[in-house]
Amino acid sequence: MRTKTILITIVILVTLGMLLAACGSKAKSTATQPSAPAQQPADKPTVAPASGGNGEALLNDRCTKCHSLDRVTSAKKSASDWEKTVTRMVGKGAKLTSDEQKVLVDYLAKTYAP
Repeated sequence: MRTKTILITIVILVTLGMLLAACGSKAKSTATQPSAPAQQPADKPTVAPASGGNGEALLNDRCTKCHSLDRVTSAKKSASDWEKTVTRMVGKGAKLTSDEQKVLVDYLAKTYAP
């Protein structure tokens, strides 16, 4: 009976050792992989482009991830003010290429002018 208990204990310890070794090797392999860059270049699209460079589609696809449309539609700004706003939002993480920014600013300036 005592031999059986010792044998079971050995099997459990060997199994645990194998599990720990497997976990340890996974931790090492992920630690040696290079980390992803913190930010992608501004001109490299990180989100699928909105339909055909349409300003309204960009507004709906990108801006409404953080804001309601009411926030935009209630604002009345000049083209230069919209450009400042869009630039500020890109600085806060909005995913827009420089071409998309121009399309969006043009749309906002035409649609929501003072």
